[in-house]
Amino acid sequence: MKVRDRTLNKDISVSERNCPLYKCYWPRPNPGSFVHGRGYHSYGDSRDKEWICGNRDIHGCPKEPQLKVRKG
Repeated sequence: MKVRDRTLNKDISVSERNCPLYKCYWPRPNPGSFVHGRGYHSYGDSRDKEWICGNRDIHGCPKEPQLKVRKG
């Protein structure tokens, strides 16, 4: 699912609607596919322009995500 990140003003691909409230949330541009020994390579299509949760992409979502601590 995609959620609008109001700080970045982008649609981010996440697993849940509440993901921006969790500590594990890490929005970043889609780096492409990873090839061992060569690094990341772009897909060459619209996926190069989308944003994803980097933590979800690399490590997967935690079973029990923790909420961010609000200041103020």
